[in-house]
Amino acid sequence: MRPVRIIYSKVAEKFFVRHEDIREEFIDSISKLINDDHREQVNFKNLKGKLKGYSRIAIDGYRVIFRMEDGEIIIVSVVMAGSRGDIYKHLR
Repeated sequence: MRPVRIIYSKVAEKFFVRHEDIREEFIDSISKLINDDHREQVNFKNLKGKLKGYSRIAIDGYRVIFRMEDGEIIIVSVVMAGSRGDIYKHLR
């Protein structure tokens, strides 16, 4: 198993304080992606256009926007998390 370091923006941290269940699901999903452990079960998508270089994981009605940097330790920077209807409006 590869070590993972997750860095949360202030906006994402505020969201995850209110939605601890979504945080746990996100951490589980990232683990599956990195370790190819049931990767097909993760609702993951690389974003395009102005958001190229970022990815998203859909969990229930929420989206978690993040970017990963590979190296000895995989760093996951969570940019934003929020409801499906609002998340992309705030990123543009």
